[in-house]
Amino acid sequence: MKRCPKCNRPYNDDTLRFCLEDGTPLSAITRDANPPVTEILPSPIAATQRSATPTIPSELNRAVVPQPEPRSPNPILTVGVILIAVLLLALVGIAAFFVFRQSNSNDSAATTPSSSPIVKDGWSPKPNRSPNETPDQPTRESLPLKITASASSVRLAVKSNTYYASNAMDGKRTTAWIEGADGPGIGELIRFDFDHEINLHRILIQPGYFKSPYFWAQNNRLATVRAEFSDGSSRELHFDDRMEAEKIDVGSIRTRWVRLVIESVYYGTDPDTAISEVAFEWEP
Repeated sequence: MKRCPKCNRPYNDDTLRFCLEDGTPLSAITRDANPPVTEILPSPIAATQRSATPTIPSELNRAVVPQPEPRSPNPILTVGVILIAVLLLALVGIAAFFVFRQSNSNDSAATTPSSSPIVKDGWSPKPNRSPNETPDQPTRESLPLKITASASSVRLAVKSNTYYASNAMDGKRTTAWIEGADGPGIGELIRFDFDHEINLHRILIQPGYFKSPYFWAQNNRLATVRAEFSDGSSRELHFDDRMEAEKIDVGSIRTRWVRLVIESVYYGTDPDTAISEVAFEWEP
């Protein structure tokens, strides 16, 4: 291969001796025996893939988690749990025993005739009744007694205190029937009607206002009362002047009502006469 030294045009034909452009003699091209070393640049992909820190094997990279040591059971806790379980079982057993015993007693009571009288719905079977005998049906006279109270006059209420006839049979000594007529109330009466006829034996009376000693002394108290009955009979009832309930025996009277008529009184500072409570002892 030849080259023109002037125009530096190469020619592959080694037979040419002069440049075809300018006629300058061609010179042969010689190759360098020691060409420059080719520089190899690092690959950018390899540079990015190379890690700055050494790779740790996966086996060494795993976190080592300490395993908890097996805990031995607490003997005190175990014994406590066992004792609680035994106690609960014992309580259940005791409750079951009493329930079973109660059911047996109820069954025996239902199947075995009782030797004592049985009260049911206000009536009692006759004594010495045979087991096969049919009991009597309850009558009106054997049912609980209902009493209605009324009066010939009533004192007007003072603030929240009332003095109705029903106060004399409410079971409270702090309330009272107080008559409302002028003067000491001689001839005034309180009446008790029964829902059926009874055999009356005794009358219990608190003859005055028993709310306190002060009120008892302030109001008139009963001295003599005439008790009248539906059979047309009557009794004179006498009372002592003291703050005590009195029970008066009237014998045996068949009656549907009782009227207590004031005949005389023990005087207090207040002119009105009071009765705190009236009750009756009777039999059908």
